[in-house]
Amino acid sequence: MKRLLLIMSLMASPTFAAETITISSNGQQTAVLELYTSEGCSSCPSADRWLAALVELPNDELDVLALAFHVDYWDYLGWKDRFGSPRYTSRQRQLGSNNNQRTIYTPEFFVDGKEARGTRNVLDKIRSANKQQAQIQLKLSISKSSNALQIELQSVTPDAVDKPLRHRYFVYENQLMSDVTRGENSGERLFHQQVVRYMSPELDLKHNNRHKITINPEWRLDNIGVAALVTEPGNENYLQVVHSTITALLDQ
Repeated sequence: MKRLLLIMSLMASPTFAAETITISSNGQQTAVLELYTSEGCSSCPSADRWLAALVELPNDELDVLALAFHVDYWDYLGWKDRFGSPRYTSRQRQLGSNNNQRTIYTPEFFVDGKEARGTRNVLDKIRSANKQQAQIQLKLSISKSSNALQIELQSVTPDAVDKPLRHRYFVYENQLMSDVTRGENSGERLFHQQVVRYMSPELDLKHNNRHKITINPEWRLDNIGVAALVTEPGNENYLQVVHSTITALLDQ
């Protein structure tokens, strides 16, 4: 009975309070769309614009968390992408290996860890994921101290899932802009949405999980969101994701 009550609690509607944001995952799968991109790549701005349009769609049409990972392997052309990280390049390489790719490229899309070539294929994979019953239920709680975000993640896993699971936390930021002065996009003003600004290590998933994220002074907190993603080890098989903006915390 206690297990049933906890599952029902995790499926409740999101709640917002001055001190804490709490949001629960859906009964169906929320898709995770990952775009690997770079300000140094001339083919990437169109993909960035498409992703920005996608996130404006209502959740009842597409239930998806979009994340833009800026890689660093275009920096040699003379423009260093300030949002780029070798850790995001390594993540893309791992996903590429999981998909038996000979090489990685930008712009490249993955939906729930599966390569998706072309925007129509991306949308088809998101809709297919949304039709699947979620394998796990999650409840994410976010609170803010003076210089950190305190994260709590509760999980309920059906007995049928008997393998160890992993999870990561992400911080993403919207309304970002760069004036590019060198490289393939020299002279362009680029706009970005859902840019990954923080990625935690891969952590073991327990029923109750805690994590602290130090706030970077560069972040505009009114444009920040936090996500928790549960997968099998090595980003094989995405089980569920839960995410929220943190605007409700900013009046403290």
